Amino acid sequence: MCANCDELYISCLFPPSDYVSGINVLKRIIENNKNVDVLHIKINSSDDSILNDKIEKFVNNRLIIDIDCNYDWADCIFEVINKGIPAIKNDYKKIYSRSWLMSNHFLAFEYKFLSPDVFWQAEFSDPLIYDLSNKPKRYREMIIDNKQYIEKINSMINDYNLEHGTDFELVKNKSSAYFICEYMAYLFADKLIFTNENQREIMLGQFPVDIKDHIIHKTEIKPHSVLPNEYYYLNEANLDLDNENINIAYFGNDYYGRRHFESIFYAFETLNHKYLDNVKFHFYISDEKILKTLIDSLDSSDNFIVKKPLPYLEFLNACTQFDVLVVSDSITEGNYEMNPYLPSKLSDYLGSNSDVWALYEKGSSLSKYELKYKSDITDFNACREELVKILNDFGCGDENYSVNDEGYLNKRLTVLNGLYEEEFRRKDNFKNKADKLKKLNDEILSSNSWKLTGPLRKLRK
Repeated sequence: MCANCDELYISCLFPPSDYVSGINVLKRIIENNKNVDVLHIKINSSDDSILNDKIEKFVNNRLIIDIDCNYDWADCIFEVINKGIPAIKNDYKKIYSRSWLMSNHFLAFEYKFLSPDVFWQAEFSDPLIYDLSNKPKRYREMIIDNKQYIEKINSMINDYNLEHGTDFELVKNKSSAYFICEYMAYLFADKLIFTNENQREIMLGQFPVDIKDHIIHKTEIKPHSVLPNEYYYLNEANLDLDNENINIAYFGNDYYGRRHFESIFYAFETLNHKYLDNVKFHFYISDEKILKTLIDSLDSSDNFIVKKPLPYLEFLNACTQFDVLVVSDSITEGNYEMNPYLPSKLSDYLGSNSDVWALYEKGSSLSKYELKYKSDITDFNACREELVKILNDFGCGDENYSVNDEGYLNKRLTVLNGLYEEEFRRKDNFKNKADKLKKLNDEILSSNSWKLTGPLRKLRK
């Protein structure tokens, strides 16, 4: 170990892993522009040597642990702790951890327990306890059933209460790992980092223990870091784009129906414009089956191209080659008081110098960004207006364009409900689900946008 290494970043899924969480930790390190040690797990995948060579100047030492466990099981937390603590040989002044994997926070907490004077920064990427529907996550595998470990946690909480004159409740054995992870970070981290204001308000305001007022002073809002422009040109992506077209791209997951493209499809299907065929919309997503099915039923299907995701550095370079990049909120209306999510993809887009089109949910953090193109994800007409604006901005104006949505709603609902039924036929309990489908259709709200997205919201389940 080097004598000048006084800060450790704990990020199990650090590059060469291509997990988004590890990439975001890497971006934090580059943004801070200082040398650190990094603890991560051994990744059995092909190294991105270009990226590794580029970031080595920031990483003094890699503390690599070899684990063999399911990331989504509580047992993995203890394997990371049991192998991570012996791997840490240095006495660090600062440690940093990010909430995915949760094991990062648990290992950081363990180190804090052994070295109370260390300054611990704990960052949360998204709410842990609650899922997209704002319901507590109840995965059986994520229950901590370890009386000795719980007793150790409670001894620290008792000491904390005595020191601070508080009366925070103790943890019960067989509690959710998500709850324990947030609780330990809230109490014992020296700084808490959230990516947006909504996230902080939701996570602290809905936490089962009344803790917000006690810890708000040590919180900080830090959106995802943006890489310097040079990183966008380390590995060229061969996209074979027709530069005569207006090329728009979306990168990421679709999460039908919490995040969807029905407003985009509506815009293309209902717009009569002499230059509409000049617009090509490229999707780079990991789960392409549903999306391709939804596109195939469109009259404008030739405007859409679906492709596999790109390696990270190629993705960064691809962002510079497209005219417009689309980022989308996850829909939380009816579940959360405010949208607590901020798409991390936005930070990658912002460093590319390409224009960005945000499909935002009202009141979300994304909605507050000053971007060239923005439309409410539930306002399909607004989406079409942004498409016309893009055409105009790229020299493809049509003063005589028109719109026609006659029959579109019923046609689209037929497609979506057909897909919904098809998915449920694969389940053993299809009959019960089919009955619920009929009930769902009877309960769809009156607005056109919600009529379209109702089946999508249920499709995800």
